[in-house]
Amino acid sequence: MKILKRNSVPFFILFLIHTFLLGFTFYRNKNRKDILVLLVSNMGFAYLFEYFVFNLFNSYVYKPKIVKKSFFDNVFGAVLSQAIFVPFTAVFLTLSKSGWVVKISGSIYFSLIELLFLRLGVYKHNWWKTIYTLILLPFYFKWSDYWYSCIGKKNQIVQFASYFLLIMVTETNLFFVLAIMRKFRFGMGRYHSWTEHFILSPLYSITLSVFTAITMKKQNDVAAKLKVIVLAIGLNYFFQKIKLLKNKLRDIEYLLIRIVMVFVYGQYREWVYGERDKG
Repeated sequence: MKILKRNSVPFFILFLIHTFLLGFTFYRNKNRKDILVLLVSNMGFAYLFEYFVFNLFNSYVYKPKIVKKSFFDNVFGAVLSQAIFVPFTAVFLTLSKSGWVVKISGSIYFSLIELLFLRLGVYKHNWWKTIYTLILLPFYFKWSDYWYSCIGKKNQIVQFASYFLLIMVTETNLFFVLAIMRKFRFGMGRYHSWTEHFILSPLYSITLSVFTAITMKKQNDVAAKLKVIVLAIGLNYFFQKIKLLKNKLRDIEYLLIRIVMVFVYGQYREWVYGERDKG
């Protein structure tokens, strides 16, 4: 229990700080749909970056000691960083119209946290260096400004990309929860390792998200929803058949999840495009 408390406390403190920043941002601004789209888009960009740096090339290790299994605990630490700490801050800086000085200060802030976490032993570098964090974060914060500006201008490319990112983040988080529950596991061969799962699962999420975004962008009706559900069930069946996926969910459970998801993605479409289609 002592180790759990010592490791998890720094993450919990950061969670409180950045949740307050985000809450303050929503409180101070009325255009909350656009802010929400920006937030999840920022998460999506962070997830895509993390897929290459963390999932594929094992850049660093998180040790929050929140999830019992160490592999999941490591991934959960990455989720906290890429879905909460950094994106929440990016949204706060964008909506407060901060300049380069504040953005660089934000980068220094995260770099100092990184050094502190290294010292506390709740985080470890493999090949990553703190200087990379210091250099890259200001550009990520600036990219958030640009994306929010394009959202406000109804840029069609940014709207579609945002819609895709909202779906992808949701699918990624869904499959992470199912993996923790030991219900969903990708892998090759007889034994499906979790390392393989977290390489293959994001690719599955991206594929499903691209198809969903293209299909439901055109029309948010029953036919579009059915196409997405049929594809998801078809892929699920195909990957199980070729033994690339172990799915312990019952068919009715997976179908219900897919039905709920398409209605959620219909709501996302309204947030992004500001319109509602009946169906």
